[in-house]
Amino acid sequence: MWERRLIARAKRGDRPAQAELFALYEPLVRRIAGSLYLPGGDRDDLAQCARLGILRAARWWDPARPVPFRAFAWLCAVREARAAVESASSGKHQALNRARSLDHAGGDGLPLSETIEAAGRPDEDPVAKTLAREQLQGILDRARTLSPLEPRCMTLSANGCDHREIAARLGVRPRAVNNALQRARRKVLGRGTG
Repeated sequence: MWERRLIARAKRGDRPAQAELFALYEPLVRRIAGSLYLPGGDRDDLAQCARLGILRAARWWDPARPVPFRAFAWLCAVREARAAVESASSGKHQALNRARSLDHAGGDGLPLSETIEAAGRPDEDPVAKTLAREQLQGILDRARTLSPLEPRCMTLSANGCDHREIAARLGVRPRAVNNALQRARRKVLGRGTG
C-alpha cells in the first residue's frame, strides 16, 4: 500500500518520491545494466536508461490492472535499456559522437571556434547565401512530398513529444509514428524512401 502512494507521488512529479522510488529499484536497475552491453557507453549509461524506464513505469502504471508494479517497472526499464543498446548499435549517432569539439585544437593549433571566426561572416558571402538558398529550396521541395501523417508527427516530435504521446494525440500506433518520422527524415534529407 505504501508503494502505491509512493508511485502516485512520483507520478505527480514529487522529486523526493521519485528519488525514493529510484533507491528502492536501484538493485533492479543495476541487474539490468549489468546484463547488457552498450557500445561506446558504460554500465552507468545503461543504468541511467533503466532509471528512466522506472520513471516512465511510474507514470504509465495503472493500479487497477492486475499487473504488479515491480513487473511493469522491470519491463519498462529493460525496454529503455535495450532501446539505448539498439540505438548505439545502429550507428545513427556516430556523426555526433565523433564530431570535433569547438574548443578542441585541430591540426593547425587553432580551436574550431577561432577558425570559424577567422573565416569571416558566412552570411556576408554571396556564394554561401546562394548555396544556402538552394539547399533550403531543396528541403522545401522535398517537404512537399510528405504524407499527411509525416509533418504532423514531425511537428509534435519537434515540440518534445515522445512516440507514445504522438500516437495518442494522432490516434495511431507508436510504430506508425516511428515509421512516419523515419520516412520524413529520409525524404527531407533527400535520401529517398527505400
